[in-house]
Amino acid sequence: MPGFANWQQLFSMEYLQLYEEGYPVGDTIEPDFTACYLPNSVRQAVDRSTLTEADWEAAYNALWAIRERGIREDYPFSEPDDFESIIADAPDPPPLQPLSEREYAERIKGAWYGRIGGVVLGKPLEMRKDRKFIKRYLESLDAYPLNDWVPHESPALGITLRCKPSTLGNIQYAEPDDDIHYTILGMMLLEQHGLNFSKLDVANNHLRNIPYHWLWSCTRQSYYHMVNLTDDRPAEEQIAEFPTKINPLREGINTAIRADFWGYIAPADPRRAARIAYREVTLNAVKNGVYSSMFVAGALSAALSRDPTVETILAGGLSVIPRRSRLANVIHEVTKWYDTDRDWVSVCDRIYNKYGHLPFLHSLHNMGFVVLSLLHAQLDYSKTITTAVMCGMDTDCTSGTAASIVGAAVGYDGLDKRWIEPFNDRVQTVVAGFGHGAISGLVQRNVELWERLRHEPVP
Repeated sequence: MPGFANWQQLFSMEYLQLYEEGYPVGDTIEPDFTACYLPNSVRQAVDRSTLTEADWEAAYNALWAIRERGIREDYPFSEPDDFESIIADAPDPPPLQPLSEREYAERIKGAWYGRIGGVVLGKPLEMRKDRKFIKRYLESLDAYPLNDWVPHESPALGITLRCKPSTLGNIQYAEPDDDIHYTILGMMLLEQHGLNFSKLDVANNHLRNIPYHWLWSCTRQSYYHMVNLTDDRPAEEQIAEFPTKINPLREGINTAIRADFWGYIAPADPRRAARIAYREVTLNAVKNGVYSSMFVAGALSAALSRDPTVETILAGGLSVIPRRSRLANVIHEVTKWYDTDRDWVSVCDRIYNKYGHLPFLHSLHNMGFVVLSLLHAQLDYSKTITTAVMCGMDTDCTSGTAASIVGAAVGYDGLDKRWIEPFNDRVQTVVAGFGHGAISGLVQRNVELWERLRHEPVP
């Protein structure tokens, strides 16, 4: 099997991805199996369940060949991949005042603890749960709207959630989660290589520190490609192919959840944060996968400034992504919808209505939920994370990202400690270079690294 899915699944995912990117693969979000570019074995199959993996691999390759025709002429978006072109089409950053060393240390403490609190809150409801399911589940327990940790089971519905150590009454530490792993991995990468790290360094950082089945989406796929490198070409040449090589989730939210540390290490300088993010994320992503990482890094950088607001935070994120991208469009749509409706449920349903056909871990609707939770809560930490979770989809990712941004903006003293104290300052991970440790220790390492790298240029 070529990575995280079989050829039939990859074909289905790749069709939708190419359609969304604007390639002329078809007229609807569902593939036309009679399309002339598909192999005869697929076009003529009366029962597609009889098709073999070889048939589906041939179909995938035929589909992929359509990419050579370029973007269709009526496509309304412009989405460059190189950093200079991205920034050239982005608005200017907002004016930001830097923090003192003492202020930075307190804010970054808020970011780390805040992020972990948000991740843990969302963890039990991750995996394709939408707003209506979450509302029904919580109402069955008299826990809606959400204002506490998520209950582990609903006897009335006969539903038991995953991740019991992250549920109400069962939390004693932060249990392993990829969203937390990536923030630690980012710090480890810079500790070892500084700001001049390569894509090979990024790939080896994953390969040497995380088990394969603890990775998802495009990062699992690049891991798969890493262990299948051949000796006939330089590794760097092969790694350069990873963003599009059998990688239909190249615009997934997996890229945004890797971005936090780039914002942490570049306070009050969104362009610096975004340049670091770009160096890392282009290992295995394109377009809005790349932009979502840069947006989060830029928003976090803006949050780590004097007197941030939601408006300046979003402006910091928008200042590092193309104006004419799908991600920028989503952010402006959500902002406009919320200004009009003033109701998070209504806006959440608008997001589902327009983008609900995308994979549950896609960057676009999940970043829409992050933006919605920030707009609705206006830097109220509890309101931010509970809103993000109640929106559904990739809930630990959206809650963790929004929580990280608010934690960076309000600092540790601005966090409601009921979301922090149950961890007993402990985080457990599967990161080989870290293992289990104190959250406060991660904060201290972050501060020390910032002090070492703060004046170094980003290549």
